[in-house]
Amino acid sequence: MFKTNEKDEFGSYNGATVEDTVIGSSIKIEGDLVSNGSIVIEGEVVGSLKTEKSLKVGEKAKVVADVKAQTAYIAGKVQGNVTVSDKLELTSTAQVNGYISASTLVIAGGAVYNGKCAMNEGKVLNEQVQEKEE
Repeated sequence: MFKTNEKDEFGSYNGATVEDTVIGSSIKIEGDLVSNGSIVIEGEVVGSLKTEKSLKVGEKAKVVADVKAQTAYIAGKVQGNVTVSDKLELTSTAQVNGYISASTLVIAGGAVYNGKCAMNEGKVLNEQVQEKEE
């Protein structure tokens, strides 16, 4: 009934865990999707999508949204900008149209990507060069 700040033997508070959000293949969501946990999309999302953890877009999934995540694994279609702080992986079935920003980018043979890409370390390097010029 009352919650405490003590962790149980599984590292959770009162047995609660941050669970994945799963958008099933028969689901279409329109609007802003925000999660503290991981997101798995097998259906369709239109709007914006943000997670502090990982994002997985299944082979038959369709995303028409700007995406922000820590890591992402894309096997389906994404129309929009993708910003990932760590690793972004595009599988051989992925189709991405939009701007990509990631620290690490893996594109498998057969993936389709149309857009511009910026690697986060390059951004840091540019900032360091600008500081030296001043």
